[in-house]
Amino acid sequence: MAKSKIIKDLANGEVDTITALKRAKVLVSALNNTEISKWLDYEISGYPEDAAVPSYRKTHGSLMGSYFKGSMASHMTWTNISLPLGKMPDETKEILLSVVFQEGVESLKKLAEIFNVSIDELIKEDDFDISRINILEVLREQKNMKLKGNLYHNTQITFAYNTNHIEGSKLTEDQTRYIYETNTLLAEKDSITDLDDVLETSNHFKLVDYMLDIADKKLTEKMIKEFHKILKEGTSDSRKDWFAVGDYKKLPNEVGGLKTTDPKYVERDMKKLLEWYESLKKVTIYEIIEFHAKFEKIHPFQDGNGRIGRIIAFKECLKNNIVPFIILDKDKLFYYRGLNQYQTNKEKGYLIDTCLNAQDQYTEMIKYYIGNK
Repeated sequence: MAKSKIIKDLANGEVDTITALKRAKVLVSALNNTEISKWLDYEISGYPEDAAVPSYRKTHGSLMGSYFKGSMASHMTWTNISLPLGKMPDETKEILLSVVFQEGVESLKKLAEIFNVSIDELIKEDDFDISRINILEVLREQKNMKLKGNLYHNTQITFAYNTNHIEGSKLTEDQTRYIYETNTLLAEKDSITDLDDVLETSNHFKLVDYMLDIADKKLTEKMIKEFHKILKEGTSDSRKDWFAVGDYKKLPNEVGGLKTTDPKYVERDMKKLLEWYESLKKVTIYEIIEFHAKFEKIHPFQDGNGRIGRIIAFKECLKNNIVPFIILDKDKLFYYRGLNQYQTNKEKGYLIDTCLNAQDQYTEMIKYYIGNK
């Protein structure tokens, strides 16, 4: 084949990658350039172990898999999820998550065919950088736009459905979506709907909006009580003499069989908790999880503590520019066990791993809806 034809085909992009490399090798042979010739050989046949692999053949992925914690008789299992790496050193994470493609182009082509993608898609670096995104600003902006099908819209539905379902709501996710989008209830055939489920779902939408408005403000008792007031307003609980909407509990309660703070000590313990939190020099996801565990152990309100605790955690993540997390109903057993283990000083890992897994799931939601926009 004439060199002019080879050059023309290469310039016009009329040949595939493998053919282009082989034809380029023909052209380079006349130049006596050993460096380029070696590069072409490596690209066609693969890079040996002792050769430096170019950066475009390196990418990063997620560590996916299944694992369990605890004894064989009593354990929690996660299946096909992005495994939380916790406080693993960055160097170790880099080793675990880095993928280097040393194979020749023909081998890569066969691998790409198996996954039904192009070679470029196979080795493409995931350029999603969540640190460049101010999640609070995005949620506020989308809230004000009042458009459907964005991160804010789906955060509202996902958050309301899961946080209420964890606490016993019988509404389906479709019903939750219908309430949010149309302000009407999609009735299920031959079913009875608890009005409190509807009210608390609608109230949670308002609660998220209020939380977004003040997310960058300092967390206070007054704010936490306002969260509770918004959540429980108009419900059957609000009509009970002994139930204090927007104020601390009057009667003792428990969670998961564990005693909580006596009503007469709630204000004292809440002040101590907030003082501890305020004294932190730096707030990370781990301090927010610890605050959540301590808050739930106090259980300051007669009802609604889980939902208030989770909205506080979401708010504090946004305030500190940390990816927030939404505990999904399917993970509630892991979540409950995590709280129990954390609060009884047995094992902090269960709750931390559950929250980090939820954080990974919300990261995927962010990535889907806004990417690096």
